[in-house]
Amino acid sequence: MIVYISGGCKNGKSKIAENIAYSLKENDKDFYYIATMKPTDEEDNKRIKKHREDRKNMFFNTVEIHNNIKNLENICNLNGTFLLDSVTALLANEMFYNNTFIKDSYKKVCDDLLYIMSKAKNMVIVSDYIYSDSVIYDEITNNYKKGLAFIDKACAKKADILIEVCYNNVIFHKGEERFKKLNLC
Repeated sequence: MIVYISGGCKNGKSKIAENIAYSLKENDKDFYYIATMKPTDEEDNKRIKKHREDRKNMFFNTVEIHNNIKNLENICNLNGTFLLDSVTALLANEMFYNNTFIKDSYKKVCDDLLYIMSKAKNMVIVSDYIYSDSVIYDEITNNYKKGLAFIDKACAKKADILIEVCYNNVIFHKGEERFKKLNLC
């Protein structure tokens, strides 16, 4: 089961994703939280600390992986259940690797995610919907936004369930009946 969740920043996506992943978890299978955020300041550290505190009773095995997400197959049992949070951070890590801007990194991120999605038994993936405003940005930011949109579109096609979160409200774009049948969260 692949569940793809997108929505605005700080709208409750992570909590909803945690609950869905926990609902998909099988008792005797591995249960992973794939943390992609590479902290760069105190705000990031506080956010990571809050996420860890929020999920402490869910018994995830936390795996910090900031790039090369395809390596999950060498680190984890893909027969388990995964929560990957987030595609947004993963793309930023790949696009600005070692202080170098890598313009086409979104293609690698997309290919790696699609590969892992095809191998994982259960996966809940969180992304941020940041590419629909009308503000004019510089070329690098526009490249990042277009890259994230490219990844989201490709992954959404492969997902069994596609959810948008808007201020803790769940909006289904795909798979609502399947979601309800499985009694997820």
